[in-house]
Amino acid sequence: MPHAQSWLRQAVPSMFHRRLWLLVVCAAGVTTILTLQMARLTVAQGAYWRGRAESAMVQRKLIPTARGRILDRQMRVLAMDRPSYDVCVAYPVITGEWAYRQGRLAAYRANKELWAQIDEHERAELTASYQQPFEAQEEELWRSLCELGGISREELEQRKATIVRRVNQIASAVWDRRLRRRLEDDEDETVTLADVAQPIGEQVAAHALLTDLDRRTLIRVRQLLADAAQQPEGTVWPHVDVQPSKHRHYPLETMTVVTDRSTLPSPLRRDTPLETAVEGVGAHFIGAMRRVWKEDAERRPYRVTDESGQPSTDLGGYLPGDRAGHWGIEKEQEDWLRGTRGQVVQQLDTQEEQRLEPVGGHDAVLTVDIQLQARIQALMDPGFGLMKVQPWHSPNPPSNPLHPQIGDPLCGAAVVLDVTQSQVLAAVSMPGFSRRQLRESPDSVWQDKLNQPFMNRPVARAYQPGSIVKPLVLAAAISDGKIGYGQTIECHGHLDPDFTDRYRCWIFKHFNATHGPLTGDAAIARSCNIFFYTLGRRLGARRLVEWYDRLGLGHTTGCGLQEVRGDLPDLSKADQPYANGFSAADAIFMAIGQGPVRWTPLQAAGSYAALARGGYAISPSFIMVGDQPESQTGTDLNWDPAGVQQAMRGMEKAINRSYGTAHGIAALHQEPIFNIPGVELYGKSGTAQGVSLWIDANNDGRYDRKIDPIVRRGDHAWVVCLVKRPGSPRADFVMAVVVEYAGSGGAVAGPIANQILHALRAEGYL
Repeated sequence: MPHAQSWLRQAVPSMFHRRLWLLVVCAAGVTTILTLQMARLTVAQGAYWRGRAESAMVQRKLIPTARGRILDRQMRVLAMDRPSYDVCVAYPVITGEWAYRQGRLAAYRANKELWAQIDEHERAELTASYQQPFEAQEEELWRSLCELGGISREELEQRKATIVRRVNQIASAVWDRRLRRRLEDDEDETVTLADVAQPIGEQVAAHALLTDLDRRTLIRVRQLLADAAQQPEGTVWPHVDVQPSKHRHYPLETMTVVTDRSTLPSPLRRDTPLETAVEGVGAHFIGAMRRVWKEDAERRPYRVTDESGQPSTDLGGYLPGDRAGHWGIEKEQEDWLRGTRGQVVQQLDTQEEQRLEPVGGHDAVLTVDIQLQARIQALMDPGFGLMKVQPWHSPNPPSNPLHPQIGDPLCGAAVVLDVTQSQVLAAVSMPGFSRRQLRESPDSVWQDKLNQPFMNRPVARAYQPGSIVKPLVLAAAISDGKIGYGQTIECHGHLDPDFTDRYRCWIFKHFNATHGPLTGDAAIARSCNIFFYTLGRRLGARRLVEWYDRLGLGHTTGCGLQEVRGDLPDLSKADQPYANGFSAADAIFMAIGQGPVRWTPLQAAGSYAALARGGYAISPSFIMVGDQPESQTGTDLNWDPAGVQQAMRGMEKAINRSYGTAHGIAALHQEPIFNIPGVELYGKSGTAQGVSLWIDANNDGRYDRKIDPIVRRGDHAWVVCLVKRPGSPRADFVMAVVVEYAGSGGAVAGPIANQILHALRAEGYL
């Protein structure tokens, strides 16, 4: 160190020069640091900071887009966007918290000196005395809103209660996630719900109490808000706001239908028609909208990062406050219906503007005829009489309390399919619901575990088919050479001579009788179990499963709606020892539509449409124009034409011959089920043993006989019918009807199918 100092004095003898050099070194160091920082900002991070600088000089304004419409096959509008306005009220006002806070603040201001000396109970009593004027303001607000909206006070209170219930559910879910996250972060920390129960956005935001205002009402509301702005601080009206919105309008949500009752079964027959206001027309498959969820924004975010890491925006992406499809076509066609926003980009320094126009969403055109849909919903309403238990449904009144009793409404579904293109003309699920019901009484839809009105039964519930599979099994057996055309099988009442108490025919079980020798068409008409038990044994379980698989059981149809696959044994496990569904007993039962096989009403209609085409299956669809999740596919089943012919002949006899199981109603002295002239009919009824309906008491998805009550038992009633117009080379339409836990297929589902035929004629299809 002394040597270095000596060298420095010798090199720079002057103190002045030494200080000068020190300043030069410091300046050089600072300059070097600044140069390096400048290089980092301009080279390494240049693009980022340039973008920040440019964005500061740019103002962007989004231009809303319009969601596409949903149309029926006749181009009637089923859903459309309609610009409108909502009256929104702050959540604390809705709950009454605002009046309490204002009263407490007024009490404190008037009693500052006393406040610190009294306990909380005395403060509450003091607050109550000051709270009344603010409660009176809230009461005046509610009265005004009822008058403006043309609604009753009861309806307004229901809307408020619905908002509070929804916000509480959201808050509970958010707080639960916060609590679990805190516990996961520190297992040793003692955390309670109170530690994480900070208010969420919905608890301070404004919520719509009046929606879809007309212009006259809008002007009145704005005048009230303008008058309120002149009032002193502490009034309730500043917590009321008018917000522009786009309401999804469903113009045919309610339709009036006039139905002819002269063709009903005699106990219900009337000479006068019945006018019915049908609510919720097509609500199951049209769908509705909801507020955007987190998963929507994650699936298509508004702000995205490209492959190079540069941020950009997707003008079709989701932002807070957006809406998305909740169920049905609105959900499944979300990307097709959703448009892309436009934007105006303005340079603040030059005032130049660049405008990108919005692109509206595409229209989705459905195959459904909404007028036909409304007619069928009207005739399947319990008030019409066919969808509630009638005395003629069963020879003996129901003795089991778990069976529906006389007068009870019934649940079920109906599908009408165009055979040529496999297009769905109508799909009815009963009981139904309306969007008004969802708004005003949501629990009647979501919490009805017995009737499950929200369930879209045509596509979302699978049933054992029962005897309606018999024509399909016959066509398959003849095609495989397991029985010849016109060959007979004798019905002895039971399948095995040595075991008369199992594998019995229904006629033996109920009347101790037999059918004798039967050809295939006669076996279908009389619905002989022994005939088809025998075919099941000859075909074997594996081959039966292969035929059902080719018909689409165990697969979704790609119809354009969320659907279930149905049940079918797994073919990939057929060679495994003791594989489920491939035993000899399974083959016997599957041949009559029992055992490990279930399908939806849409799958049933699609299978019969394949039979009508001579063995060519086409996937059914609800969508004529739209973003179809799966294109319609065709499969040649390679059925022997002789098998198809005999199956069709048997179905013709089942309806038109006195011995046919779909011909007459026994309890009404064989009164004919079908009474529509001028068409050719082919059909099959079925009575399928239903799985007991139980309520999942603890929502774990598993049946526990100790805690999960069984609420329904019985047989499902089926009828599938093909109808051919005069001069047509083959059947034009197929109908599939199922009624849950209702008993006899012909007596229960048959009259409904008959009325659907009359509805087709009323709408010009027949």
